[in-house]
Amino acid sequence: MKARLKQNSYMQSYISYLMKNGFSVGYDDYHLFSTKDFPRGDEYFRYDTILDRSKFNSIEYLHKGQRKSSPFTQFMTHTGTTALILIKDDQIYYEDYFNGHERGTPHKLFSITKSYVSALVGIAINQGLFHLDDQITTYIPELKLKSMTIKQLLQMDSGIKFKEGLLPWNDEAKVYLHPNARELALSVVEDSSGSFFHYNDYHSLLLGLILERVTGQSVSEYMYQAILSKLGLEFQSHWILDSEKHAFEKTESGLVMTAIDLAKFGSLYLKQGKWQGEQLISPEWIQESTSREHVICDKQHFQYYENHPWGKMWFRQNKAYYKYLWWGNKNREENNDYFALGNLGQVLYISPENNAIAIRLGKKWGVMDWWPSILHKLINTCCADK
Repeated sequence: MKARLKQNSYMQSYISYLMKNGFSVGYDDYHLFSTKDFPRGDEYFRYDTILDRSKFNSIEYLHKGQRKSSPFTQFMTHTGTTALILIKDDQIYYEDYFNGHERGTPHKLFSITKSYVSALVGIAINQGLFHLDDQITTYIPELKLKSMTIKQLLQMDSGIKFKEGLLPWNDEAKVYLHPNARELALSVVEDSSGSFFHYNDYHSLLLGLILERVTGQSVSEYMYQAILSKLGLEFQSHWILDSEKHAFEKTESGLVMTAIDLAKFGSLYLKQGKWQGEQLISPEWIQESTSREHVICDKQHFQYYENHPWGKMWFRQNKAYYKYLWWGNKNREENNDYFALGNLGQVLYISPENNAIAIRLGKKWGVMDWWPSILHKLINTCCADK
């Protein structure tokens, strides 16, 4: 196991990470950070199992617009997949692990973390701690920003400036490695070009800071109390902190969990927030935060991604949408699936129509066009004739 980062300053943290991990972001780099460790209970939730591998001998996929096929296991191995799970009606139809991983191997979830934060925001709203249209400066008066709401943070269209890239002066690197995330969140500035959709990690930091202030708890304590302690986790989970000294949860990318325990969060959403007879998240919030209702469809709203290849496919062709820290997939006019998406192709895909979820975790994106599309097809295969 690698020694933890030196984190007396941002540049020390950056150089320390560079020396240990290079310029690549690692799916297992949580060992380098301080973490908040979640205990698991004595009893854990068990899915029924109906494994049927006969439908998963081969797979068809698109790569650079070309249709290809491959033996199933070979495809998963070559694409850097570490875990694949398909669950319908609380029954496991497919579960396997690749590239040296097994059921108990924890995995960094990256931006799937944001969808957990969305759930916490919904719980806090239901408890009357704040409202969607509240100004964020009501709770963080130190911010020198114009009128911005909690809803805009959830939609990632607040107009906060954010520069991608892993060089030390870029915001993406700062969020990932700054040892004092609270201080960093308070330094945000507005983009001069106004409000538009920009997938921006500062939104998640600010939501974490607001949750901390209105609940009087750390974000991890609040989540354990409200969600994780109820779900019957089989293995220990972790939340990466900015540093041991400041102990602020990395609300943009810091959850570490096994695939089978991530599945329980997906099942909770399929069950409209109800778990073992207890309503953990209101069904109204699940509908509001994941549905297509009141979604902004104006192309100007997605101007930042006008020249991005995936932006052209995803937004310009009207195939998808973004709601409150969840991505949506337009299947047909009358329904939608939705999913949580993280770097290197971490996906929790939820299909209410099929009462099914699919999970893919991996150590790299792999050679194909879009994991959510693949998981959508696998769910259809899984659910055929069921």
